[in-house]
Amino acid sequence: MRTNHVIHAAVAAAFLLAATTAAAPLPRSVGLEMKAGPNAAYATRHDGIRLSVPEPSEAARGESPSVAPSLTDLYVTIPSAEGGERRLRVESTGHLWDERASNRIVLSGKHAARMRSEAERLRKEHYGQLTDWNEAKRLLPRRSVFSITDIESGLTFRVQRRAGSDHADVQPLSKEDTRIMRRIYKDGWSWRRKAIVVGSEGRRLAASMNGMPHGGDGIPGNGFSGHFCVHFLNSSTHRSENPDPEHQLMVYKAAGRLREMLNGSPPLAQARYLAAAMDQNETEIVRLMTEGMTLPESAGLVAATAKFASFRAGKIAESKRDPVTELTAVVELDAVFQSRGKPSRRETVRLTCARLSPLSPWRLDDCEFIPVRSRSSRRS
Repeated sequence: MRTNHVIHAAVAAAFLLAATTAAAPLPRSVGLEMKAGPNAAYATRHDGIRLSVPEPSEAARGESPSVAPSLTDLYVTIPSAEGGERRLRVESTGHLWDERASNRIVLSGKHAARMRSEAERLRKEHYGQLTDWNEAKRLLPRRSVFSITDIESGLTFRVQRRAGSDHADVQPLSKEDTRIMRRIYKDGWSWRRKAIVVGSEGRRLAASMNGMPHGGDGIPGNGFSGHFCVHFLNSSTHRSENPDPEHQLMVYKAAGRLREMLNGSPPLAQARYLAAAMDQNETEIVRLMTEGMTLPESAGLVAATAKFASFRAGKIAESKRDPVTELTAVVELDAVFQSRGKPSRRETVRLTCARLSPLSPWRLDDCEFIPVRSRSSRRS
């Protein structure tokens, strides 16, 4: 019988909260960074925070958990006793996590609360505001000019909205703006979605863009043949009346509210978002979605996501749900994917979702890749 990782995560969290620590070390000055992922260059910084952090040898109990931790987007840089620096991540509890050592550092209740407070404050400053398309198109009328900032690189360029009723069709304002946009896409064009912050008249709106010129032109001399699309909350593509999962995932990333979105998503939506994250090589989103799995299972899915050249999901269906408690559900999706340097494969991805109660959020509990021919399971 499969062990329920959601229950394991809850037990681990309860143990952590109940744990007592040794005498607190002396406070030291640390630096904080709010950013969308460990490799993001775009960050909002706050230096000079006084924090009591144990040295690695002083780390409290539970320092090598078997369950993937619940991590925030706040990073801490701490001067070490040897003269170097330690880079840690803040957990949802406010305690610290050393990703290299897979080691938890438990802070005092006061300092853990301070970390949670700083995370909330910096998050509001760093990200864009979640804005429905009906409001966004009013704030950004046709012919309006606004800025776009890539939430990963921090590169910013200017665009003009030219058209679009279901989303914004925009064009770079000048050749220099086109050059900056190409840098964001590594000097090429791509349909890949990017989380962005739109800046206009003092407002910062969470949005998503693709990087492929298409359709009609309108700004002569800007070096961009056509337009590209910018999406907001609940906007849709030309092909569908429904919001595109990949764009919506990036909108929530740009708002710093991915955890909130996932916590409110039923199993079918979880499967769609996981497929979208895998296709976009969004390793940090996959890590977030697999919190509560064992560390090896979570790390395996994250590593696989980094290697995908493409991941296309076909039919998605919920195949089984516990009829009595409704605390577990199984979703299967048909997937065609290709890892870099390898041939394309078609497999069924079977996802088991679980929750602690009917009012608790669904979480991914297990993921199996099943070859279509043999149907024998291969776990990531």
